[in-house]
Amino acid sequence: MNRKISFGTGLLLILLVIITGCSSGDGKSTTYNFKQGIAEPTVEFVRNAPPDKIYPLSNFKIIAQVHNQAAYDVQDVTLQLVGLVASYFDVVPTVQSVNPLLGRSAMSPDGDSAYVEFDGRSGQLFQNAEYYTGNFATELSYRSGMEFADTICINPSLYEVYDSGCTVQPKKSYSGQGAPLAVTAMEEVVYPGTGAEIEFRFTMQNRGQGTVGTVMLKSATLGGEALDCFFQGTGLERNRIEFKDQRSPVTLLCRKSYLRDLNSYMTSLTAQFEYNYTLLEKRTLTLVK
Repeated sequence: MNRKISFGTGLLLILLVIITGCSSGDGKSTTYNFKQGIAEPTVEFVRNAPPDKIYPLSNFKIIAQVHNQAAYDVQDVTLQLVGLVASYFDVVPTVQSVNPLLGRSAMSPDGDSAYVEFDGRSGQLFQNAEYYTGNFATELSYRSGMEFADTICINPSLYEVYDSGCTVQPKKSYSGQGAPLAVTAMEEVVYPGTGAEIEFRFTMQNRGQGTVGTVMLKSATLGGEALDCFFQGTGLERNRIEFKDQRSPVTLLCRKSYLRDLNSYMTSLTAQFEYNYTLLEKRTLTLVK
């Protein structure tokens, strides 16, 4: 009798383990957050398009796959071939538009891709030359967005450090938001007293392989309420800035006056940006006898 009970109990435990394992594997409530780290659109040539060797007076194709690996949609996309010598490699046209590409998300984890075809014809080698190597570049240009979002602690009264609420983190760092343009750090500064004011100092950097153009702040909120923001070092258009030095960070300052709560509390901090980007990559074509 005891053996039967032990066997039955053991079998029941095994079944529970199997059921638990299945339910935890298939019923995951969490999804991957694509809006983290650094990611950007890429350009890759299809195999044999162009071929490794191109012969004189022959037709050839250049087929490029544009793959949006960022977490945001890209628009106004163009792909251009820059620096080809037409007497050796005549490609017309050298620039083509690409339809908007969706970014990576739970519904589209790989992101959108598009194939761009260029038709070319080779010329003659110069005199007795055995081969000619043509250096050129692909230039991918697009417009995209980037979103920053975090939950932070606000403490309007610096004198009440321990109020059984949350603990302020004066400075936080970030790996990125799923784009080449990234908020890499944020400082929180509270000016206490009557009508306490808070200031956020966002550090933004180009962490991609290309060049950032104009960056525009579209909105910034604290707990759903708008913040007053401006890029440090800008003129009248305080909500936009040109990335002149690609490897130097820029600073965005955002402020909010008259914090209402006296005790510390958790709330959301968000910022939405739009920017232009250009990715220039070196390539080669080889003309042989």
